[in-house]
Amino acid sequence: MTGIKQKPRTVSVLASGIADAELARRGEIAAVFEVAPEGEGTAALRFCRFTTPADAPGRVIDRRGCILTPGFVNAHTHLDLSEIGPRPHDPAGGFVPWVEMVRAQRPATPDAIERAVQRGIALSLAGGVVAVGDILGAPGGRPTTAALRTLADSPLRGVGFVEFFGIGTRADAAIGMLGPLADELAGFNSRTGGRFRAGLQPHAPNTVSLEVYRVCAHLAAARGLPVSTHLAETPEERRFIAEADGPQRAMLERLGIWDDRELAWIGRGRHPVEHLAPVLGGLDGPGGHPFLLAHVNDADDAAIDTIADTGASVVYCPRASAYFGAPGAFGPHRYREMLARGVNVCLGTDSIINLDTPGRISVLDDARLLFHRDGTPARELLAMMTTRGASALGLDPALFRFIPGGPVAGVVATPGHDSGAGGYFGGDDPAEALMAGGSPPELVLGERVAIGLV
Repeated sequence: MTGIKQKPRTVSVLASGIADAELARRGEIAAVFEVAPEGEGTAALRFCRFTTPADAPGRVIDRRGCILTPGFVNAHTHLDLSEIGPRPHDPAGGFVPWVEMVRAQRPATPDAIERAVQRGIALSLAGGVVAVGDILGAPGGRPTTAALRTLADSPLRGVGFVEFFGIGTRADAAIGMLGPLADELAGFNSRTGGRFRAGLQPHAPNTVSLEVYRVCAHLAAARGLPVSTHLAETPEERRFIAEADGPQRAMLERLGIWDDRELAWIGRGRHPVEHLAPVLGGLDGPGGHPFLLAHVNDADDAAIDTIADTGASVVYCPRASAYFGAPGAFGPHRYREMLARGVNVCLGTDSIINLDTPGRISVLDDARLLFHRDGTPARELLAMMTTRGASALGLDPALFRFIPGGPVAGVVATPGHDSGAGGYFGGDDPAEALMAGGSPPELVLGERVAIGLV
């Protein structure tokens, strides 16, 4: 029968611990949620103890031995590359051959792009991810909005950043297309209600001219569009910006794109962050939002100060950084110094090409890497994969915490491990037990996701 409004259902998720960026409870506990019809919304009602599952109210999802967390935020990913799958890479060979491989194998037609993004959405949900900063790539160098509706119709929240290039002989064409593109994306955002928005992604300083960045920043601020960019990612980028030569310039010359007018901005000894500094603080219009900077593997003290002063967020992708050999080129990533300086640092995965988990795309695996390698506190890592990522994408951080009576974007259950034990029994801090383990996460409640409910 149509026209009858269904009532929300009470659901109890039984677990052995609960953790978010600020909360930690251990021992067997029932997290009681109110789930709207078809999983369209979830509110955290309360937490209670139970003696047997029958004591828990409503429908029961039994995940004892697991730790409950809010859904994860992957602030930088490339879902349209998901059908390429993991690929080996030798950092000694440089970044350009890898780029050429992606250019040759990325999907190029709307149907192929949609299939790849659907695959990426499924892999993200399998990784407990409920919000993304997804880069909508530009096949053949042409920006496309083909995947925006696919993403907006999915269970994911976040931003789809439409990528574009524009340097050398192609800078003027990029400037010419940016106005109509910004209008299109602003119109899309006005129709989606803010749950999933569109934004702009000038690819990187070695593929987008500084004058194009300036136009992009102006249009984005005027139309309230979020902006992301790759920055300070590779040695090739640093050499190109500082010296105006190297493999990146050679590639532009080979493609017939190089134009000497770029020498007005590059080849002046500047660091990539210093090069972009004039535009990083430029999103100050009525709807302006600070830049989202992907990677920043190459960061000296001055670069960190500049990022902090402009209010930009940094998305660190630990597995991608290791895959491309960034620590060997620049030393350990300085995300901890950035955090100490007040920079909002969150986590991303980059594409599945550089991951070692073919069955999922999850920032939990990147957080675990930092926990074991760097000894980063588990609660800080939880913030980097939830509330900090939400802030970077312009989402409400409260959706990624367990606040009694408040909404939550998703609920993830992950088997944990007490020290020296074969499972999680509430002995260790739940956040630390989550990071110490290696089991995959499971999204048990979320928008249009409700395990065990019919």
